Amino acid sequence: MRLKAVLLNCTLKKSPAVSNTEALMRKVIEVLESLDVECELIRVVDHNVPFGVESDMGDGDEWPKILEKVLGADILIMGMSIWFGVRSSVAQMVIERLDGTYNTTNDVGQYPLYNKVGGVVVTGNEDGAHDCASNTLFNMSHLGLAIPPNADTYWLGNAGPGPSYIEAGGEDHPYTQKTTQWMAHNVVHLARTLKKHPIPPEGNTVPGWQPEDCKHREQRMPAGHVG
Repeated sequence: MRLKAVLLNCTLKKSPAVSNTEALMRKVIEVLESLDVECELIRVVDHNVPFGVESDMGDGDEWPKILEKVLGADILIMGMSIWFGVRSSVAQMVIERLDGTYNTTNDVGQYPLYNKVGGVVVTGNEDGAHDCASNTLFNMSHLGLAIPPNADTYWLGNAGPGPSYIEAGGEDHPYTQKTTQWMAHNVVHLARTLKKHPIPPEGNTVPGWQPEDCKHREQRMPAGHVG
């Protein structure tokens, strides 16, 4: 069972500028590919993605093409840099654009990101890695993504200005190496589990969306009954 993963690099730097976040994300990709996962890395700022909370803002919006790839994947990993102690503005924008998925459902009436798995990669030269990861993973779970244990990996430099992940040799940091392995393995394990045993729609379909059998069942219910 081959899985697909989409990794969104939310760096502020457009290609071909070097991205420290991408360097750590490529370490995650190495592990994912060793587990037979097909990976696609997308640098969001290389595309015309305007601010908004809809899936298609029109006027040349390239987010729908990215979203199509996300919806076609089993795993979504967001990578981000830290600025002023919080996740990058691009990461915030991606979460806001994913808000548009609330307006649609999958084939059984759940939010379309149900039965997909989320993970986070963070790099920075200041405090904030836990804040970025916790907020983003919480947002992902609200959007419908499943979050396994240890679903983040990060690297932080020393306090204040200084070398970033690549220059500082962050790839050799034992803790980052460990959490990269944990995150990659855990998202794959949970994604494979959900492929075989998806979260059933009972009790978590979107209000107003009812499959035919539920419509028939509600018609037989007494007035005032909440199904």
